[in-house]
Amino acid sequence: MRSVCFILLSALLFSLSACEPSHQQQQASAAKDEGKDIIPLSAEKADGAEGWLNDSTILYTASDPTKTELYTYRIFTGKAKKLYQTNGQIVDVQINPRKQMILLQITHSHKTAVVLLNAKGELLYQKDYETYELEAAWNQYDPYQMMVTVFSENWDFHTYQVNAKKDESNLSPVQVPFIHWTSKNTFDYVKEGRDDKSGSLYTFDTETKTEQKLEDDVLFFDSFHQMSFTVKADSKEKGMYQFKTPQTKYPVTVEWPLQTKYTSLAPMEYDYDEGEGLFYTFRESGDAYKLAAVNVATGKAKDLFSLPEMEPIQISPNGKYALYGFHFEQIMLLKSHETKQLIIDHKEME
Repeated sequence: MRSVCFILLSALLFSLSACEPSHQQQQASAAKDEGKDIIPLSAEKADGAEGWLNDSTILYTASDPTKTELYTYRIFTGKAKKLYQTNGQIVDVQINPRKQMILLQITHSHKTAVVLLNAKGELLYQKDYETYELEAAWNQYDPYQMMVTVFSENWDFHTYQVNAKKDESNLSPVQVPFIHWTSKNTFDYVKEGRDDKSGSLYTFDTETKTEQKLEDDVLFFDSFHQMSFTVKADSKEKGMYQFKTPQTKYPVTVEWPLQTKYTSLAPMEYDYDEGEGLFYTFRESGDAYKLAAVNVATGKAKDLFSLPEMEPIQISPNGKYALYGFHFEQIMLLKSHETKQLIIDHKEME
């Protein structure tokens, strides 16, 4: 028995020592990337960036009157590769870096197609909807599941629960236009109250078909993988944010400024770094905006650097970079607080 234990222990030590160089190589690779220059894209080639496929690769779209193309782009090497082409117009791109899948909305001939691809650009699912506007809520835990809300011209709607793997699309038992998945089988949503500015937050279980009210007077709700948050009105220009994660026993509450958007209060632009548990958002600072990082486990906030405008951001999977701008035309290096152009006019590149 002792000899068997010795053999097992030796095998374990060997496997641990074998993993160590690999980990060191990953660290060295990450450090090497931080020292590299970002090679910009020409505005003549790219309509705009769409998000991170991995730590060093983004997606971007390019269009002309006859087609729209979707490309991968390696920001440190400048290498581009066409993934997908359509005769329609790509109006929305969602990316699941964890599962390496891409969800597109493509408009053509008064219809909108929901298209699911893998990271190689291979078609996994497609369905056309006759719609004036379409909202697709993608399940980050199971990317073959989604809720698709189809709007008419007078903003009536129908919401469908889609299982792309089984090619099934059925009317959802809950007819609400904006839902947020909180697990593989549950999603949350706000039912607006009488003032149309706040309402009650509910959760629905797709397996048990049961609905449960969670809390009242919610202005806003959103969810990421392993994190969700609610916003309630605190004062005229501030809200109370409640962050929930599996690691925290109770919600963590933070007071933070709100913005007026479409005549109603809403959060400042934001994104979430799951690896570090940091919620990135903005607050006004004189004539500029401060980018800040809020620790969702402690509620502590840290101002990072000033930017002239508050525009959408998207954090890279490793938390080192952020796309910034309405077309993600810039990249922020979060450690050094530098901002670099990702998409620039060809004249600036000469």
